[in-house]
Amino acid sequence: MKLHHVRCTLFSICCAALLSGAPANASGPHSAASPHARVIAVVLPQGGYSPIAVSEMGHEAARILMGSGVALRWHLGPTQVSDAMLVVVRLHGHCEMDESSAPTKPSVLGWSDEVDGEILPFTSLACDNIRGLIQSTVGSGGPLPANVMLGRAMGRVLAHELYHVVADTAKHGNAGVAQRALSARELTSSQLNLQPPDLEAIRNSLRETRR
Repeated sequence: MKLHHVRCTLFSICCAALLSGAPANASGPHSAASPHARVIAVVLPQGGYSPIAVSEMGHEAARILMGSGVALRWHLGPTQVSDAMLVVVRLHGHCEMDESSAPTKPSVLGWSDEVDGEILPFTSLACDNIRGLIQSTVGSGGPLPANVMLGRAMGRVLAHELYHVVADTAKHGNAGVAQRALSARELTSSQLNLQPPDLEAIRNSLRETRR
């Protein structure tokens, strides 16, 4: 059985078509009919990392997914869970904003494994590529510490991948977190969310799972 990857190529594309969409409000109350699911992200760093960045990553991804009915929690390192969907999140490269060099060419920031059309609960984030994409934005004198900004970007890439995993789809959205390509500005802006059709795709998948 051949292992494929859903390659979510989040490139540094700063064109108007990517940046002009208004974000959806993902923080509003759930309706009584909305499905709810606990998702545990088991975070496995493959190299050096900033605890601040990893913590911010978890908080940002949880905020984005909240409106879909997903209650995201994260755990650093292996753990045992019950009554929850478990997703393994591998952090590749150096997940910390410091003096180490990072690639500056557009590249893949995250991907999820796929077998025979099924999206598996194994997700990877390419920290070096994320750092390289946002480092010019972070270096522009923004009010947030660099590792908080990195964590925000990582959280949005993680939310993008968890959209694929929980909705069990390789399709991308037309705007927001689930779109195929995101710019450095979108990854570090004050807010970026899943759009209503993408939130509904997650809800529909949760409903199907519970039947």
